[in-house]
Amino acid sequence: MILVTEQEELEYTIGEAADILQVSTRTLRHWNDIGLLQPSWRTWGDHRLYSEADVERGMNILIYRGAGVALKDVAELIDASSANRAEILRNQRELLQEKAGHIHQLIQAVDTLLTAETEKKGKTMNTEDKIALFGENWPVYDKEARERWGDTEDYQVNQERVSKMSKADIQAAKQEAEEFKHMLADAHSRAVQPGSEEAKGVIDKHLATIAPYMPMSRSKQVLLARMYVADERFADAYGDDREFLLSLLEAQAQEEGIDLANVCWE
Repeated sequence: MILVTEQEELEYTIGEAADILQVSTRTLRHWNDIGLLQPSWRTWGDHRLYSEADVERGMNILIYRGAGVALKDVAELIDASSANRAEILRNQRELLQEKAGHIHQLIQAVDTLLTAETEKKGKTMNTEDKIALFGENWPVYDKEARERWGDTEDYQVNQERVSKMSKADIQAAKQEAEEFKHMLADAHSRAVQPGSEEAKGVIDKHLATIAPYMPMSRSKQVLLARMYVADERFADAYGDDREFLLSLLEAQAQEEGIDLANVCWE
């Protein structure tokens, strides 16, 4: 880091750089802490000053993040040679193609909801509608749920609540689930600390995505998060953020007096 008393080129304070990049100063400080984007200059008062080259690097970070590149891989991509960068981008393109297929399926699901909303004017969706909306694997998951939990009170409550959900209710629930996934990924990228107030906000949002379907508690949340980690089918939903979610939940549960060695479904 170079200490200067006079500016020899355009330089930006952390607030100005944040405004240009449309990110928070907290994000810039996090990028600095992990060595992803460190300001080239410091004033005598030890204030950060970002050069034009720093801001350009910040823009590249945002471009790669927007393309779905994990924060931990962005530095490698930016700093790689042209040959290595091309290989990394080819791999990223394959991942994006997979995500594009998934997004296309979600768009079709929303279109189905809109059509049903227009034609049925808010009537409750029947089983066939839900199978069409949630995909061909829905009967497999439903059968597994009945076999494992069919005799429990929570399962009965779940079936009753789902049967009464209108198309608008389901659309709202899916939207909240998507918002949570983005919140979780953002918190993970910024290394939000387990046990912090922000971490509690993340897991409370997670609770809100499940509460419409069954009675929930912190213990149940922990057990669900452990299932997300153990069952690879949940990789499509939460990806590499599953372990991070579990760490947030276990820290909060322990803070609330739950014995993590003896967590019960209650």
